[in-house]
Amino acid sequence: MKFKKLISVFGLSSILVLSSSLLTNCTSKITEEQLMQLQELRKRESQLNMQISNKQQDINKIQNEINARKNELNNCEKDREFVKQKLSQWPNVWPD
Repeated sequence: MKFKKLISVFGLSSILVLSSSLLTNCTSKITEEQLMQLQELRKRESQLNMQISNKQQDINKIQNEINARKNELNNCEKDREFVKQKLSQWPNVWPD
């Protein structure tokens, strides 16, 4: 009985030792080529982020320009309605 217990303990401990050594040997390490590629990708990412922020600033400028043009259009429409109203009352436009 003790012999079976000793064999099972020894077997389990040897399995644990072998599996831990296999797991530690199988971990991948980054190569120089992969490191260079990673650096290039990070550089490209920062460039793309900068381009995105520039485009967002452009979008904001364009939206501000559109809003300014809409305000000008509204002012023109008000002036046009005023002139239409006065033309419909012609020649008694201005009270005496």
